[in-house]
Amino acid sequence: MSDIISKIQKALLPVPINDGTDEIKRDGQRRAAVLMPLVMRKDWQVILTQRPETMPSHPGQISFPGGKVEAGETAQAAALRETDEEIGVKAHQIELLGRLPSFDAVSSYRVTPYVGIIDPAAIITPDPGEVEDVFETPLSFLMNPDNHIARDVFFDGREHRLYDMPYDEPGGVHRNIWGMTAMMIYRVYQRSFTHEA
Repeated sequence: MSDIISKIQKALLPVPINDGTDEIKRDGQRRAAVLMPLVMRKDWQVILTQRPETMPSHPGQISFPGGKVEAGETAQAAALRETDEEIGVKAHQIELLGRLPSFDAVSSYRVTPYVGIIDPAAIITPDPGEVEDVFETPLSFLMNPDNHIARDVFFDGREHRLYDMPYDEPGGVHRNIWGMTAMMIYRVYQRSFTHEA
């Protein structure tokens, strides 16, 4: 395993959740789970999706595969199921490395993010109803603090520092990775390379 993947894996929490940290924390909240998929091409890449502009929630946003945890389902199972449904990668083609701490999203979700390695032979087949585009961004780019653009927002009575990660693909397509997706990437960077929780 490469050095960068080893550092990330050491910084993650174990895959199983035994302490209930993914459980809802406030009225009206629902559980959700996402997967940050890594794949080795010539170097390590992060697979990201772009939601269709026609989606009722978060149209056009860049995101990881993921969604609601169904009744009787674990967060881990939900992340794997949603990855299959959204981009066609099966659970047996994914090696989960660990997870980030569950957190309360601005929306009414308690989100548990997982990080996993995708079999490079897996065929990415996006569901056009949920995914307009699938693209890959170098992990080294996303883990480089020079590419984290700070943005301060005032929300819920206080100032919050967020980070955007604008990326120009070699073919010229501009991607602005922002919001919850960028913050999960930033948290992986923070835990892996600055040793902050």
